[in-house]
Amino acid sequence: MKHMLPAKVISWVMAGLVVAGGVVGLLFLPGCGRSQPSATTEPASKTTQGAVYQPAETPPSPNEQTALELYQKGLKLYYQRQYQPALSLFNQALALDPRSYKALNAKGATYAFLGRYDEGIALIQQAITMKPDFEYAHFNLGLANELAGRWDQAIAAYQSAIALNGQDEWSYYGIASIYGRHGNVPMVVQYLQKAINIWDGVKAIASKEHDFDPVRNDPRFQALLK
Repeated sequence: MKHMLPAKVISWVMAGLVVAGGVVGLLFLPGCGRSQPSATTEPASKTTQGAVYQPAETPPSPNEQTALELYQKGLKLYYQRQYQPALSLFNQALALDPRSYKALNAKGATYAFLGRYDEGIALIQQAITMKPDFEYAHFNLGLANELAGRWDQAIAAYQSAIALNGQDEWSYYGIASIYGRHGNVPMVVQYLQKAINIWDGVKAIASKEHDFDPVRNDPRFQALLK
């Protein structure tokens, strides 16, 4: 997954473009069948028995709205591997809204793909500090560390994403791919099976994933893909 945009990352966004939050919560394009509940600005009824009142969210300011639109455009370019144009849009978004954890996260991931690992990881960590439950940032922290060859840190970050969403097949897949690089068949089977259990389409992606080349001929790995 180091020399091209990982299949898991492409599929991560294949589930919709308007979920509130970020690729996990902002940009899932239609495809893999995953869904994320969108945030609501409707307060819970005060009169409903047992309901807890939640105030409506504050509408975004004009700058915040424009920053969000720039971020969305940049994220589309990012998934098309047009990193420099994407980076420009993320920077424009952050100029308008420096607190945009979504743009920080996306800029950090873009830096990682450009080989600027430390800068990218630092930005993603800023996003996590701003929004600790932002699952996509934890995923990207794993991805950035994986691209940098920092296997333990990558696995820990993917595990953090899984702790936030136990149905996150791509973090399971990310962990499996790291173990695949090292030829650790039992751990590949353990984590890849969890990803497949969530979405059977993982099989087709894993069958072409170069990270699994060291274990590809093992009967245990082959059995997973049947």
